[in-house]
Amino acid sequence: MRQINNNKYLREFVFSSAEEASTFFNNQTTEKKLSLEDTFGDNYYCYVCYDSLTKEVEFILSFSSDTSEDNLFFLFWENRLILDTGTTIYLIDKNLNIKSSLEITTPLVGLHSINKDRLLILEEAYLRIIDSNGNIIKAELFDLLEDFSIKNNVLSIQTCEESRIIELI
Repeated sequence: MRQINNNKYLREFVFSSAEEASTFFNNQTTEKKLSLEDTFGDNYYCYVCYDSLTKEVEFILSFSSDTSEDNLFFLFWENRLILDTGTTIYLIDKNLNIKSSLEITTPLVGLHSINKDRLLILEEAYLRIIDSNGNIIKAELFDLLEDFSIKNNVLSIQTCEESRIIELI
């Protein structure tokens, strides 16, 4: 099944060596390509983004990671791409320029678009709310999450030590 977002869909290619990934990446004819060279791992990924109707390649991203593809996150957020490599979250603009990057301190639970200007990055023991440029608006450390929910832009967190309510606006 193809999942379409903003008239785009992604196809993921996984390679077992850097040479295979590099050959695939370099053989692509599109001009919009970004290889994240500062990533490391035994899995080599290439994400190809296509126009959902014409199937034309819009861009290609390449990186390596020790995280399996089932545990990586990719989000189209307004005119930006949010890419999780397992260790770092990248904010990438529509021209494939890296606007900012954030190191993940604990395993990533998920990403949540609050609105067009704010994004929640929720980890197992840490949260950040960033603006559209990647600047951190709010950051909080807590014990390991046991449960959480979001309703009406309010995040409720339950840890073994406490319950917390955090406004996302």
